[in-house]
Amino acid sequence: MTTFSRGDGVGIEFTHQLVRGVRLDAEQEGWLTAAAEVAIGDSRDDRSAVDAFVRLRADLHDPTHTTRIGVFPPASTLRRIEVTGHTGTELNTLRAQLLRDESVASTLLLDHGPRRWLVAVRWDEDEIRRIEALAERAGFVDVTVEPSPVAIARVVDEQVTRARRDAALDESFELLCASGQPVVAAAVESIGRMAPSLDLATAEFSTGWFDGIAEPTQLVAELRRFVDELGDEPPAGHEADHDRLLIAGIPYPPFPPHDLRSPQRQCVALGAAVGAAGLAGRLRPVDMLSPTTVAVDPLERPWVVERLSSLPPKEEPATIGPVKRSISRLLPRLKRSE
Repeated sequence: MTTFSRGDGVGIEFTHQLVRGVRLDAEQEGWLTAAAEVAIGDSRDDRSAVDAFVRLRADLHDPTHTTRIGVFPPASTLRRIEVTGHTGTELNTLRAQLLRDESVASTLLLDHGPRRWLVAVRWDEDEIRRIEALAERAGFVDVTVEPSPVAIARVVDEQVTRARRDAALDESFELLCASGQPVVAAAVESIGRMAPSLDLATAEFSTGWFDGIAEPTQLVAELRRFVDELGDEPPAGHEADHDRLLIAGIPYPPFPPHDLRSPQRQCVALGAAVGAAGLAGRLRPVDMLSPTTVAVDPLERPWVVERLSSLPPKEEPATIGPVKRSISRLLPRLKRSE
């Protein structure tokens, strides 16, 4: 039986043009043992996508470790909601309300010290389940899927407040984070951008500004406005400490951009692998509710929680037989004859 320990994991970034992946090994100095990138002929075709996953797995030397996949398709958004101190019942009620009021079926719990957040993710759940199933068909083990912004936030310095990821053509997103935890993220246009790339900044912002903003269009507009106002782009050729990715607190080597191991290419895959390898503490999978889930508001279903009547069933009246019917007809005549 194959055994592995803390530090063993596989991380993958999935886009509609290609897949990138890294493999971490606890016995390897720096953990990184392999990195790969494979193009997808047609991501809408299951056989083409499985073939890309199979070739990626071969380039990663056929790993049998836990696998996490970072995905953030176009039109996706996420935002965090404070749920510190909430019970399990309260969390389930909040998830049902998000599904009913905002059509958000995917949520993820994140812990940071004594605080807890519920990350509400808006994406295509059917496509996410499909990607997970295709990766398992290709031979990857214990596969889970998470938003790419969550994976990046796991490997950036806590001073970083903004990240811009251009993963592939027409697949880019902006992320605002605080203390290594995602606050809000949204897919944005990639016109005029080179992929793959990763831009980080440390300008401060008010994390409470996005509280209560649930409508996707408004969320994207506010995020873009904040990013334009921050404007903390480092000058060309500049490399600060916060520009380096971290694996369990250890700086990731600054491989050149053309290298398959470069942080510009593998930032999402590295974050996913760190989570799969258990190097980022306790992690939970994304909870995806069924669209047919019924709201838990008792006012909408009173018969489920209320006793409508405590009276015994009413007895049906006895039927009149033919003899009693004949007697009842004769009695009036007898009285008149008297």
